[in-house]
This record gives sequence, structure tokens and C-alpha cells, in this order.
Amino acid sequence: MRKSMGGVEARRVLAPESKIVTENMTASESTPTGARMPATSRIPVSKAVWRELAGLKKPGETYDHLLEEMIEREKKNRLFEDMDRIEKRGKFVAMKW
Repeated sequence: MRKSMGGVEARRVLAPESKIVTENMTASESTPTGARMPATSRIPVSKAVWRELAGLKKPGETYDHLLEEMIEREKKNRLFEDMDRIEKRGKFVAMKW
């Protein structure tokens, strides 16, 4: 979960057996003393999905990092699929320089 005001400064993913919990802390959520208050988001998953996800995680890697890498890979895959689709359609316009 992201707040519209202020960027996410820190993220941590906890790993209960059947849920992924993320804690996002933004500058706007700081207390007057400077302590940060986490915003918690829960993503319920089945035990089978949780086992698969845990199996993809490298030793010492956080779930946050694993999910970030998975998101980036999916974005790249979608970009290449879009490029292939456009190329197969073959309708291009000549550009004048």
C-alpha cells in the first residue's frame, strides 16, 4: 500500500505461514519524535502458493526483494510480448528526419 503523499522510504516483508505482510513506512507517517509508523498490507495466499514462493527465495533474501524481482521480470516479459505483437502486426510508419 502506498500513500499518495511522500515516497516509500522503507519496506519490510514478514512471512506468516499463509499470508505475506508488507510494512511500508513513509516520511509522512513519522511521529513528532521521528519514529516511523508502518502501514501494513496483507496478501492472503494459499499454503501451496506460499510453499512455491518460499521455494523461490534464496537464502538471506527477503520476500520484499523476491517480489520486487518478480514484478520487474513480469514487466519486462509484458514489454517483449507487446513488442512481438506489434512487430507481427507489421504496420509501421516511415519517419522523416
